Amino acid sequence: MVTTDSNDILLHVDDLKMHFPIYRGVIQRQVGAVRAVDGISFDIKRGETLGLVGESGCGKSTAGRTILQLYKPTAGKVYFNGTDLVSLKTEEMRWIRRDIQMIFQDPYASLNPRMTVGQIVGEPLMVHGAMGGHELQERVKHLLDLVGLNPLFASRYPHEFSGGQRQRIGIARALALQPSFIVCDEPISALDVSIQAQVVNLLEELQSQFHLTYLFIAHDLSMVRHISDRVAVMYLGVLAEVASRDEIYMKPLHPYTQALLSAVPIPDPVADAKRARVILKGDVPSPANPPSGCRFRTRCPFAEEICSQSQPEFREIRPGHFVACFFAERFL
Repeated sequence: MVTTDSNDILLHVDDLKMHFPIYRGVIQRQVGAVRAVDGISFDIKRGETLGLVGESGCGKSTAGRTILQLYKPTAGKVYFNGTDLVSLKTEEMRWIRRDIQMIFQDPYASLNPRMTVGQIVGEPLMVHGAMGGHELQERVKHLLDLVGLNPLFASRYPHEFSGGQRQRIGIARALALQPSFIVCDEPISALDVSIQAQVVNLLEELQSQFHLTYLFIAHDLSMVRHISDRVAVMYLGVLAEVASRDEIYMKPLHPYTQALLSAVPIPDPVADAKRARVILKGDVPSPANPPSGCRFRTRCPFAEEICSQSQPEFREIRPGHFVACFFAERFL
């Protein structure tokens, strides 16, 4: 379990699990479960950005949605400012939602095409009864200006905007209630490369201005390195490694992290030709039937018999550097 000074922690996730049942037959009998998130623990400090990375289907987005209680977790706890979100009733959670928001991955699917931009951005304020009338209109204009959009766009519809502009609208909506914590669920993956840097720079500016805390979910390792203070690497529903950004990128201690980083292209062709490549064999196992012991053992070049017999403990190898591997000391 990852822990820091309790006064500095905004979000504490403890052994969080999210299993989706599999039903078959006429009477819909449960025959198994997809273990999308299968026991993850980490902390996020106030004002920091934790990058959550991994292959598609590893459970990153499910973890983010479960933390925000968009999915009711199968097991585990989520503490926000010391409050256990899992145990809250609907009305109690509604008040907490003012302080925790989400920026969704697809700017085309996350905006209602039948609502104007002003209605979309102002909807959280109306739902929570924060303001209305002329005050609401002025707040919407201010939010659009904050994210680099013309306030006069408030009367337009989403189809009139590009992907990057739509994502800025989504960011404005997330900021409406002045939250302290935002889950960014791959907010740049659906955007052109030329627009991605603009959106990331905007997120950094807003974080500095409003003292925001981010969980930044992505699979673009170069962008995660740019925006994150710490990085958590996820594989098949569990955490493989958590450490500071520089530690992860300069001295990864888990074979899966090493494989991910070796696949990232670098601009120097000479250095790129000299560096060691870690080629993973086989496919990612099904989360409905994960391997015994270490989840990564079926593709790990260093796997031994113990890896199939028991699951490695998520332990602290160096100060602030946590790894779930029996042989992490080999890479020190």
